[in-house]
Amino acid sequence: MKILAFNSSPRKKQSNTNRILLPFLEGAKEAGAEVDLVYLYDKNIKPCLGCYACWLKTPGACCQKDDMSELLPAMTSSDVIVYATPLYVFGMTAQMKLLLDRIIPSAEPFIELTEDGHCTHPARESKKDKGMVVVSNCGFHEPDNFDEMMAHFRIIARHGKTKLLGALLRPEGEFLEMAEKLMPEKAEAVYGAAREAGRQLVRDGRIAEETEKAVAAELLTREQFVEGANAYFKSMVEQAVRGAG
Repeated sequence: MKILAFNSSPRKKQSNTNRILLPFLEGAKEAGAEVDLVYLYDKNIKPCLGCYACWLKTPGACCQKDDMSELLPAMTSSDVIVYATPLYVFGMTAQMKLLLDRIIPSAEPFIELTEDGHCTHPARESKKDKGMVVVSNCGFHEPDNFDEMMAHFRIIARHGKTKLLGALLRPEGEFLEMAEKLMPEKAEAVYGAAREAGRQLVRDGRIAEETEKAVAAELLTREQFVEGANAYFKSMVEQAVRGAG
């Protein structure tokens, strides 16, 4: 299995998204997958111009010269693509959206119907049984904050005739690093579940629902979360004020 993962956090290797993504990819490697990780903030990806040159003038090739010329073929040749993004205003980051806006050259301009009767564009070339996984974290406590973003990814999967093989969604994302020190057993349980998710993806072809729930397991009660978050940001604001003075 060839897995291509995109991390679209501006924090890149230091991101809370990476805290879930890396053990997941480690688990996939342990199970025998070939894994490639790309940090999108290291790439030059220009916004789509909406010119349709990739459909009408140079079929399959964008008129813009940037890093999509290497990323698009890599996406086409992969068995599974992992979209890893922190939750920004209840959706994906701008850099992830730039990537997805620029996949138009991989489709043809014609219209065909999906299995459930929706209009879509046929792919120029694509592997059968192609899959995708979503990895995300957010700063809030409730898992339902991911609902709108996941609805977007499900539509992308449907129109791309791609199977959504699992989603690792981590609430309380800003608390993960602190949890490693304050409650190491709970933190390691989350990371262990992420590793197991990677193994399951390769071994079973999808991530089990129980494993997804273990990655999203509550670390704090809502009351503890609110109290702790407010105390932390109060101290950071006070520290910034002292520094400015």
